[in-house]
Amino acid sequence: MLSRRLFLQAGLGLIPWRRTQPLTMQLDWRLNAQFAGLCVAEAHGEYRRQGLAVTLKPAPPNLDVVKTVASQPHTLGCAEESLILAAQAQGVDVVAIATMLQASPLALMSLPKKGLSQLQQLPGKRVGVHSDGRKALEQVLSQNHIPSDPIDIVTIPYRNKHQRLINGEFDAVQCYALDEPLDFARRLGQSPTVLTFHDYGFDAYSQVIFAPTQLVAKHPQTIKRFLTATFAGWHWAINHPEQTARLLVEQYVEPNYQDLDYQTQSLKIIANYVQNSNQTIGTLNATRWQHSAQQFAQAGLIDTLPPLTTSIDLSLWP
Repeated sequence: MLSRRLFLQAGLGLIPWRRTQPLTMQLDWRLNAQFAGLCVAEAHGEYRRQGLAVTLKPAPPNLDVVKTVASQPHTLGCAEESLILAAQAQGVDVVAIATMLQASPLALMSLPKKGLSQLQQLPGKRVGVHSDGRKALEQVLSQNHIPSDPIDIVTIPYRNKHQRLINGEFDAVQCYALDEPLDFARRLGQSPTVLTFHDYGFDAYSQVIFAPTQLVAKHPQTIKRFLTATFAGWHWAINHPEQTARLLVEQYVEPNYQDLDYQTQSLKIIANYVQNSNQTIGTLNATRWQHSAQQFAQAGLIDTLPPLTTSIDLSLWP
């Protein structure tokens, strides 16, 4: 017979016979709507019910997320598929286990007055991209038979890029379609034109969850419980965008982004990237992963193809 204490813990959904396992989730950006599922899982006690004490850790500027995670014994992370593959190709011992987004939000945005409605109009234009986006843009241009030589592609930092676009220094700049166009419209008063890379054949997962290979080998059940809680959080977040936005504003996001309407709109965009009509949210597909890796190698985003058997582990989710 259960003691009164165990009975009460069981009623709360706790796992009293299991010692709480601390884990850190290293993000690749500041806390905002693109991590809503993680925030909901923490705030609603999903991690606690799985016997986990999870710390969500925003990324400082210029953090190498993959190498940082690989060096920490009880840390998972999330990053773009291409960055994980590139690190694996260099011998960094991590493995992809699930994904928060089924497509890449990498995009270009421009002022409506520029009239850039398709990538085919880029020759003769000046485009600002981040260091992680240059090769991706070149890949998309190549796939669509658009010459890159007539395009002035300039590597720029994130800081002040919106103002440089407004000032006319660039015809278009790289953005993350989940939130940056919304933020731009909020500050400028007009919505930018957005050209998303995935609409032009850039087939890649985004916000891929990965972990040190040793952590996965030693603690697979812990990882499974983490993923169960995380995607329970995501399921709730995409089905309750207004409540989730309020949670983010009240508990998680930085002061400059504590705008309820902005967070709600961002969540509604993110839902289209999270949901997958054919399978459980969060699922990776081995064939698609390998195909993306081959495209990245051909475009020079990664040096070599890491072995598929060690690049992803599909046994942990769903």
